[in-house]
Amino acid sequence: MLRALLLVSCSLLGCEPKLVVGERDDAGAGGAAGGGGTAGQAGETGDAGDAGATGQAGAAGEAGAAGEAGATGMECPNNGNRPAQTDPIAIPWSTGFENGFCDFVDAGGFCFDSGMNKTVSSPARSGQAAEFTVRSDSTTEFQARCVRQGVLPSAAYYGAWYYIPVTATVGDGWNLFHFKGGDASTAGLWDVSLINGTNGELELLVFDFLRGVVRKPAQSSPVPIGEWFHIQFYLKRAADATGAIQLYQGTTLLVDAKNLVTDDSTWGQWLVGNYGRDLTPPEITLYVDDVTIAATRN
Repeated sequence: MLRALLLVSCSLLGCEPKLVVGERDDAGAGGAAGGGGTAGQAGETGDAGDAGATGQAGAAGEAGAAGEAGATGMECPNNGNRPAQTDPIAIPWSTGFENGFCDFVDAGGFCFDSGMNKTVSSPARSGQAAEFTVRSDSTTEFQARCVRQGVLPSAAYYGAWYYIPVTATVGDGWNLFHFKGGDASTAGLWDVSLINGTNGELELLVFDFLRGVVRKPAQSSPVPIGEWFHIQFYLKRAADATGAIQLYQGTTLLVDAKNLVTDDSTWGQWLVGNYGRDLTPPEITLYVDDVTIAATRN
């Protein structure tokens, strides 16, 4: 039976109730994912010469144990035969939101129902795109995201196209990708977040939870406003110092780190969408299309 459930997830920023619609009665406890981090985790230097940021961290917060949950207010064709949350994630996988949010649900993932998530035909790269809206202030974190969960591939590129209509001032955090361990440790692993650069323009960075390090591109590369841009994050999973990560904006390699522990969990979650805390303006809408997990960069 499907039902609505009020969940309380606890993060580094405190506890917040969240409504997940369509959770199955046989699902595990939880179902909530990470929030956003705080500014000021800065000045640290990454491994292999990666420079730390000097202003804002933009890290996502910790999450409760992950449960299986339904899409935002809809029945999906595969609801009765979905993979378990600890099954391996097969690649390649993609969604252009032509089936609404069901491609996440039918693959064993879920989407948070903020009451403001929907699919739209414009702006979209083709067909439909997801519209994710958050409302945030200095004391409230808000997320509108979808989640793939399971045993993450040993190495893969995680990609999505983003469209940000207007710029914003980032306070504590504006997170686009969040990776976390889904097992008993429920640990954050990696973030791709936005900060304001020296000229106030929005720029991407990576937060490394395992070392508490901000990995900032050596050269400023502002994201475009009012047009689609592509983000890809390469994760080579390793519980020893053989892992690697890379962040691409379009074809530009922004962050490259090798020979490090990247994932010490047995299974995990990838969250893609919109998370905000202390943003100006406090209500921010962005659009996501053509989400992919693949063995090669595209």
